[in-house]
Amino acid sequence: MSTAADRARPVVAIAGGPVLLDPARELRDALTTLGAAVAVVDLAADHALPPGTVALVLGDGAPVPFAEALAANGAMRDAIVALHRAGAPIVAEGAGVAVLAASLDGHPMCDLLAATARPGPGGVPGSVELVAASDGPLHDAGERRHGRPSAAIALDSGAGSAPAWTVGRRPEGWAAPGLHASLVVVGWTLERARRLLASAGVPR
Repeated sequence: MSTAADRARPVVAIAGGPVLLDPARELRDALTTLGAAVAVVDLAADHALPPGTVALVLGDGAPVPFAEALAANGAMRDAIVALHRAGAPIVAEGAGVAVLAASLDGHPMCDLLAATARPGPGGVPGSVELVAASDGPLHDAGERRHGRPSAAIALDSGAGSAPAWTVGRRPEGWAAPGLHASLVVVGWTLERARRLLASAGVPR
């Protein structure tokens, strides 16, 4: 049974199994420390985001086998689009980017990115050095990070007009005031979670 205090906490919805990997412990712990509630959602089976959702995180995983189920769940896709239009931040890293693309393996997705997704080559790419190319909900332009590219999916377009990162000299991903989407997965820290909540308008 939830208490009044629980209901007053800002909710961060995080996609979990089976479509995407369950949330990293570092992310769960950081959000809990900062006073947020973590709600794990199944993008294929759940038909709405939890009440009080202020942000959505889509991590890495293997969504291709679930493309048909994701496409059939129009209610969840509509909820994600509505959350974005309301200005709430959405972070998609790794294979989670496919959910925001126009399509995945020929099946319609949320169409928030000008890209289509298909199965990737697989394998485990090494770490890459990143420089933030644009301001976004998790970083300011010029900040440096390290991350691991996901090879679970491939995109026909790897970057938007405002890229999230520069990898070497190559633009990668999408960045906007309420959106961060990238095939590169960056580890979660307390500060990164704090910035996510700040971008959602949650007082520090």
